Amino acid sequence: MNEAGWQQARGERDLATILVIDDSDSARAEIRSALGASGRVGTILEAADGLAGLRLLLAHAVDAVICDLEMPGLDGEKLLAACRTQPGREEVPFLFLTANRDPERLARLLRRGASDTILKPFHPVELIARLELQLRLMRLQAELREKNATLARISTTDLVTGLRTRRYVGELLAIEVLRATRYRMPLAVLMADLDHFKRVNDEHGHRAGDAVLAGVGEVIRGALRACDAAGRYGGEEIVIVLPQTDLEGAGVLAERLRQAIEHAAFDIGGGVRLGVTVSIGVAALDGKVRSAEELVEAADAALYGAKAAGRNRVALAPGLRGVDTPAGSRTPEPARGRKP
Repeated sequence: MNEAGWQQARGERDLATILVIDDSDSARAEIRSALGASGRVGTILEAADGLAGLRLLLAHAVDAVICDLEMPGLDGEKLLAACRTQPGREEVPFLFLTANRDPERLARLLRRGASDTILKPFHPVELIARLELQLRLMRLQAELREKNATLARISTTDLVTGLRTRRYVGELLAIEVLRATRYRMPLAVLMADLDHFKRVNDEHGHRAGDAVLAGVGEVIRGALRACDAAGRYGGEEIVIVLPQTDLEGAGVLAERLRQAIEHAAFDIGGGVRLGVTVSIGVAALDGKVRSAEELVEAADAALYGAKAAGRNRVALAPGLRGVDTPAGSRTPEPARGRKP
């Protein structure tokens, strides 16, 4: 299970799961009594040595570890080091119980990732207060990570189409051009534009237009590989970056997208579904097109050619052969509403 999975598992529990590791039966019983009386702990896992504790730590979603520092074999300090190398366990709080009052040793533990050290003999009230502090910090850190992830997603995702933003795709394309040039790999770009889209907004309203854009975005996302990226370039225009794809392969994908959008009907509310078509320009890196800007310009020029040729078709960059629209397809009438 990855870190996100462990964090979700933690969030779904009201009470904490605590792992207690101590080679003394009486010490574990004392800790267990304090935890049970706190009302904050739902599950207590116990281990009599460091190795057994590590196994439990790897097998369970643990909110915190209360551990004796001095144990035979794998002591608390070695256990901490082992835990910090495990994915998803790097931030599990470790509270060490110890009779060792050496300030250098205690300081070293904190520098290596311990959350707290508690001197023996401890008072149950102090143990619970320190544990509650660590649990509260963990909760706040999880909330902060979630908010940061949401902000990152919002800043790189177009809220209407669900595709990436123009800035994100532009920066990605610049990186992919450098990669393709360095390693001599193919790279292609599609520039797509919905035909007569202004009429959709004029006749059905901008809310209907947004619904169509969202539907088109879903169709595009479903057709791309994990390494591809599509972004809203502006208005109803969409740019698609296709790493390790040559001109012919990009043309095949473009035609597949054109057909998928032409045959789709998008729900705009009120029981009405709306059909649209798309024109797509295709360009790829070659001897003349060498930069991200030139690649986008070439795809845009091809898109202009597709529009001029009648729309609802795919065109390759000027000077290269075109992609024929399949027999039976036609230049569409303006977008219209129709009942499902």
